[in-house]
Amino acid sequence: MPKLTIKTDNKTIEVAENAAIIDVCENEETSILFGCRDGACGACMVRVVSNPQNLSPMEDHERDFLETMAALDDERLACQCKVLGDVELEVSE
Repeated sequence: MPKLTIKTDNKTIEVAENAAIIDVCENEETSILFGCRDGACGACMVRVVSNPQNLSPMEDHERDFLETMAALDDERLACQCKVLGDVELEVSE
């Protein structure tokens, strides 16, 4: 099973492959916050610390929103990501 590590919380969670991060965080206490849950508010922006290839590919909607937010290349919206393998995240500041 893939492992989702949230460095901000010093927490590693085993998840099912293709698990949505938003669903995992609803069942676990984490510091990743969710607002709109639709990729339109930026509340759940995270920095991918390692293994970005182990997240679902970024779709146009997320890419466009991140561009308007002037996000860094290693930042993603957690509500739009699924876990495909081991990955480490931290909450963006």
